[in-house]
Amino acid sequence: MSGKIADEILNNPQLLSALADKIYEKLKDEIVIKKLEETIASVKALQEEIKKQGEAIASLQQEIKSLRKASNKHGEAITTLQEAVKKQGEAITALQEAVKKQGEAIASLQETVKKQGEAITALQQTVNKHTEAITALQEAVKSLQETVNRHTEAISSLQETVKKQGEAIMSLQETVKSLQETVNKHTEAITALQEAVKKQGEVIASLQEAVKSLQETVNKHTEAIEGLQKAVRKLQRAVMKLSIEVGSFTNRAGKGMEKTMLKLYRKALELHGVDPKKVVHGIIKDEEGLIEKGKVFEVDFYETNDYVYVFEIKNFADKGAYDQIIIRKKLFSAKYKDKKIKIFLVANFVDKKIKKKLEEEGVEIITSHVIK
Repeated sequence: MSGKIADEILNNPQLLSALADKIYEKLKDEIVIKKLEETIASVKALQEEIKKQGEAIASLQQEIKSLRKASNKHGEAITTLQEAVKKQGEAITALQEAVKKQGEAIASLQETVKKQGEAITALQQTVNKHTEAITALQEAVKSLQETVNRHTEAISSLQETVKKQGEAIMSLQETVKSLQETVNKHTEAITALQEAVKKQGEVIASLQEAVKSLQETVNKHTEAIEGLQKAVRKLQRAVMKLSIEVGSFTNRAGKGMEKTMLKLYRKALELHGVDPKKVVHGIIKDEEGLIEKGKVFEVDFYETNDYVYVFEIKNFADKGAYDQIIIRKKLFSAKYKDKKIKIFLVANFVDKKIKKKLEEEGVEIITSHVIK
């Protein structure tokens, strides 16, 4: 009877490999596959052990009738094992139902299962060859008792393995449940992300429109600024032209224009301690030949107890004005050695370089515009 049960288990590996077949058809998760591979390895070892036990038991039944009792005990143990396997089959069926729902996601494992089926077929062929080889072991009747004892230990180990497989199946069921919950959470998260990305797309589109509008405004401003720059350049040229014209007019207008400009800049002169009303138009003669002996120069000035105030009044002060101021500085310094000479340039426009040179000479500059 024990031999029949052993042969049934050996020739019907579906009971022991159903777990591996169905799990490899359905599960893709790496952790589950790893545990399943361990289970398949255990099943293969178990099949090999059962094969050896079946062959040995068949040989013992033909040679020794006195071992019927031991065989009967083995039959009871195997019956118990069959019950455990049956329960595992029920658990596997329940697990198959749960795994079935994940079938579409794990189709890629079917090829692996197919290869395992081929490996099992090859294993069965090897078992048949081993059955033929066992005939030679029938002469080892003396060691039969020791072999039976080893079988007993192997059955106990098998029972322990089946128990561990049951625990592994429970763990797999929990893992599948956890995976399903994780997938659901991922689905919710992906939906939320899709909504967020959609809203960001709308905001980006709005910003792109705003940037486009700003760019158009900036372009218009750029054009306006360029127009203003051109207008300012034209105005500067016009002012320069006007200053030249006014300068020539000042030269013709003479003392009247100079008085007018002194009044125009009266406040500025007063800040320097000058009283424009005291300014007189007169002459100074080169007595010592500093420039040209005996030559007379027209000049606007007035003197106090401590100072002599000399004024050069121009509409546009250029290098000619600079030369005239230097001449008057030399002449007044030579004539009024006991007084301090303070020279002022009063001009509507002054060249920037001339202004710098005159300031280095100590000349006070009163002007409305500095021309670069």
